[in-house]
Amino acid sequence: MRKVGLSIDELFVKHINSFDHPESPDRVYIINDMLNETGIINNLTILKTRDATKQEICAVHTEKYFNRIASTKGKAKVFLDQDTSTNPFSYDAAVRASGGVLQAIDEIMDKEIDTAFCIERPPGHHAEADRAMGFCLFNHAAVGVGHLLNKGLKKVLIIDWDVHHGNGTQHIFEASNNVLFFSTHQFPFYPGTGAITEHGMDEGKGYTVNVPLSAGMGDKEYIKIFHEILVPAAKQFSPEFIIVSAGFDSYVNDPLGGMNVSADGFSRLTEIVINLSEHLCDGRLLLLLEGGYNLTGLAECTNKVFETLINYESADETNISDTTAADKIIDEVKNNYSGFWTF
Repeated sequence: MRKVGLSIDELFVKHINSFDHPESPDRVYIINDMLNETGIINNLTILKTRDATKQEICAVHTEKYFNRIASTKGKAKVFLDQDTSTNPFSYDAAVRASGGVLQAIDEIMDKEIDTAFCIERPPGHHAEADRAMGFCLFNHAAVGVGHLLNKGLKKVLIIDWDVHHGNGTQHIFEASNNVLFFSTHQFPFYPGTGAITEHGMDEGKGYTVNVPLSAGMGDKEYIKIFHEILVPAAKQFSPEFIIVSAGFDSYVNDPLGGMNVSADGFSRLTEIVINLSEHLCDGRLLLLLEGGYNLTGLAECTNKVFETLINYESADETNISDTTAADKIIDEVKNNYSGFWTF
């Protein structure tokens, strides 16, 4: 049994966009309830959380933007865009969420735990360096990468399986060859980024790998994409740490997505990612909660992922040979990225 950390904090349920907003405190409550009902909570190490400092957050966000979010502290309601607003606790929750990620990273690096899953909100992957977007204030995955690079690491892999493209994460690192950003997402769809032609720029050209998908893709498509695109690119990149932006709005029947991934499908994706971490970076792996708005599905999926993290022994590395609806886009991605990676 592997030692798996859980990062969760009461501040994460105090942030409220609005009372009918899909990104609600119920997301954390239902995950916590399911972990307790199944007993999985008893096999997890509850991690301490802390606040990220201004300096840590400003490694990837502008100071002006940080101060803008900080200015919302204690205010009843501030609208940052049409989808994203704050309440008196939102700044504190966002700072704590980023800090929880940094604490988890440090415990993984110090080998106090094998891996961890941060159940934090507000989520982060849409947050740009200087702008709130898509329910997100600070980009926790990016803050985590900034922390790792400041610790001296040279290569970090970010995997984003949320149904929405992680525009903020891509843009923050698109000129860097220290970060390989791999994303599967519905396209065309919010936020409108993530086209197959978006490869990165300057020194980072080729280090952004986008796999834009039409609606309706399910387990076998995602698994085949991971085997045929992610695995070879990751092995060639050879990361020292892997971060997963784990959004569960690609789950079947999610109200904000159009995909058909099951809880078992997310378990298989998790196995593939664990296997990569074990072979490439001494098991250094951290998952962060992003989207997921079908509450029952969210609880089921996260529970299954925790179960997989705890009980993982090995993963089947064999490629999926069956024909799938993703075969065309897989071929297109291979052709588009052939100048950067060998598939």
